[in-house]
Amino acid sequence: MSVMGSGPSYAMWAAQRAAGFGGNMTVVDKVPPDMLHMVDAYWYQFPPMNPLWHGILGFTIGVLGFVSIMGNGMVMYIFSGTKALRTPSNLLVVNLAFSDFLMMVTMSPAMVINCYYETWVL
Repeated sequence: MSVMGSGPSYAMWAAQRAAGFGGNMTVVDKVPPDMLHMVDAYWYQFPPMNPLWHGILGFTIGVLGFVSIMGNGMVMYIFSGTKALRTPSNLLVVNLAFSDFLMMVTMSPAMVINCYYETWVL
């Protein structure tokens, strides 16, 4: 007889459902071992988030990142390329689009990767 039993069973599934998602797991169980010393004991009381929410959040951030990168890229291209739109007031618009473009280029891929692995991996 194996220590793990014969595999998944309805009794184990029902026990996990009764205890809430994740059974006796905590949020800290997904933290890499080399970072555990930085986690306060306070966080051990919370159960992990349902993986479905990680998927929804990753998909949403991926779509918003793509739309933001394309939209801000078009704003920079159009406002910088059209002579009539190169006014001092539109310089602020280009500056904001550039800042948002850089933020989304650097942050959205990292967030999507983290949502896929359900923890901070970078």
